Amino acid sequence: MNTEKPKLKKRIFLVNRDFQLRYVRLAVLVGICSTITTTLLIVFPLAQFRIIRFPMFLPPPFLIAILASAVMNTLLVTLLGVHVTHKIAGPMFSMTRQMRQLELTQQFTPVRIRDSDDLQHLVRSYNSMIGQLRQCTEADVQTLQEVISLLQGQSINSPAALALVLGLQEKLMGRL
Repeated sequence: MNTEKPKLKKRIFLVNRDFQLRYVRLAVLVGICSTITTTLLIVFPLAQFRIIRFPMFLPPPFLIAILASAVMNTLLVTLLGVHVTHKIAGPMFSMTRQMRQLELTQQFTPVRIRDSDDLQHLVRSYNSMIGQLRQCTEADVQTLQEVISLLQGQSINSPAALALVLGLQEKLMGRL
């Protein structure tokens, strides 16, 4: 009997912290500004025409309710902002990591992202480019194999030329 609990997959929501928090701050600022503007546009005329009256000092429950709603609004906008930017920053992070991998190792590996992520079209284009590079490299390897077989069949066998071509073939095969 196995009593081990299945491991929960750790999920990092702030993949690209600077990028995500920049837009979350902007969303919170827009939310606060729109709330203040809407409140002023509604309350000011009502108070001006004495439809509603505010006492000189607002009662504490009223102030607490205003503060609580402002905190909840800010929290909600922040959470939604992190969630939305996560769907954009995740694919950007994966593509950046894959490009660095390509730069360092010269291996053509496609990017894999979740179905729920945004930027699907960009990832498809990148993966298509990687596929084209792979096909070109495979064609180059095939051509090199033909050249190697021709060089090996020559009566004047040049070991230096053959070694150079074999090295190039190995380098190209390493990319696949």
